[in-house]
Amino acid sequence: MSAVQQKSRARAFIVSLDALFLLLVVIYLVVPLIATLVFGLQGGKGLDVHSYQEIFTDKNFGQTLQLSLELALATTLLAVILVTPTVYWVQMRLPGVRIVLDILSLIPFAVPPIIMSLGLLEVYGSSNLLINVLSLGLVPILSNNPFNIVNTPQLLVCAYVIVALPYVYRPIDNSMRAINTTVLTEAAYSLGSGWWRTFLRIIMPNIWPGIISAALLTFSTVMGEFTLASLFGIFTFPIYLNEVGQSDAHKAASLAVLSFLLTLLCVLGIILLVRRRPGQQVEIAAAR
Repeated sequence: MSAVQQKSRARAFIVSLDALFLLLVVIYLVVPLIATLVFGLQGGKGLDVHSYQEIFTDKNFGQTLQLSLELALATTLLAVILVTPTVYWVQMRLPGVRIVLDILSLIPFAVPPIIMSLGLLEVYGSSNLLINVLSLGLVPILSNNPFNIVNTPQLLVCAYVIVALPYVYRPIDNSMRAINTTVLTEAAYSLGSGWWRTFLRIIMPNIWPGIISAALLTFSTVMGEFTLASLFGIFTFPIYLNEVGQSDAHKAASLAVLSFLLTLLCVLGIILLVRRRPGQQVEIAAAR
């Protein structure tokens, strides 16, 4: 047997192993979903769609789903808008501060959501001289009418941004470090481009995959978050799913399948929307 044949067989063996592992992962992910779907369709007389009929006729289903989608979209946009230019600014102007961002991005993992929610409610729900001074008078304004944000979706979105910070910062930071940001920026400056123009026209197209990964992770996280919304007293889709599960397990299983499919459709929609963008990565001739 020649060396070429041996290499071709080795490659075929590796490909077959990859296909086997991929099949096992698909089975691991799909089987629980199918089992949940079958359980949701089980009724008193075999399989039926009675649980889905009850779901679609329940007004709480549409209201909570719409609210959760709005919260997820607002959180995703706010997190990406805040983090992306900040990471770029730190990398270009303040590289020594990067360790601070690394630490801040890990804090949401260490602080439980229940502690953060109670802290936010304590800050914006009561009058404290130290907090008022540290916030430069902003907290009293946001704690009183007509700007009271306690137990409101606006404050919940801000809390969601904090929770999603690790999922937003890491993909964007890794994408920013993977490209030659300094050379691209200096080349753009030499051609007369300003800071914002360089960031929007040169840097963002090159780190777009990281931005999309951050957006998808944030969107999925918010759609399944329960603790913060419950403590804020806001009736979101996960809370509705929990209440249904306490009274009707079959209906809750059907709701879980619908939640997965709707989130999957939203994620696929974002991916398809991004792929339709005319440009991919941007290069500057002067930077080569």
